[in-house]
Amino acid sequence: MKLKQAREIADRLNFEKGRGLVTAIAQDSGSSEVLMVAFMNRDAFLKTVTTGRMWYYSRSRKRLWMKGESSGNVQLVENFYTDCDGDSVLFRVKQKGNACHTGNKTCFFRGYGKRMYFDLDELFSLILDRKVKPKSGSYTNKLLKNQKKLLGKIREESDELIEAAELKNKDEVVWEACDLLYHMLVLLARKDISLNDIYTELGKRHKS
Repeated sequence: MKLKQAREIADRLNFEKGRGLVTAIAQDSGSSEVLMVAFMNRDAFLKTVTTGRMWYYSRSRKRLWMKGESSGNVQLVENFYTDCDGDSVLFRVKQKGNACHTGNKTCFFRGYGKRMYFDLDELFSLILDRKVKPKSGSYTNKLLKNQKKLLGKIREESDELIEAAELKNKDEVVWEACDLLYHMLVLLARKDISLNDIYTELGKRHKS
């Protein structure tokens, strides 16, 4: 983004509310996981949107810092959104390596409360984790290594979903749809296609 446009957007942000800072949220553009939350002053915001790399402001060190400047785990900006009050900015990024200093992919790895559902983004994140950190005996890793077997399973699960639909059995349709979706996500991971790529294509079709 050109500096002139970046300054115009910065002028609309409410830095005064946060004593010179706005909240910056980094979200994985592929899995939609929230990776981390930090702060930006005006200079950090301008450097981020003009360089395409995430820059933050450290309140303890009183200076700007680029994510990954020492670890190499940089965050590349895909796009960003400002909130209704202008005091928070959501950045969708491509994360290189892990976002958290603990070695976890995201800083939000401690879960509490009742688990309501398990969505496709979370499932895809687990599949990607298996790809990066293979586990002995993992069915997912076996599929990732063997495209012929994976494609065969997709054909098999597609046929079983069609059969369930023809029988008009809702529970069976749900079961087989889950099987097919899982194997489709493994294929996307194997081909280095992110869910964001799928969402982008769907967005193009919706606009047309």
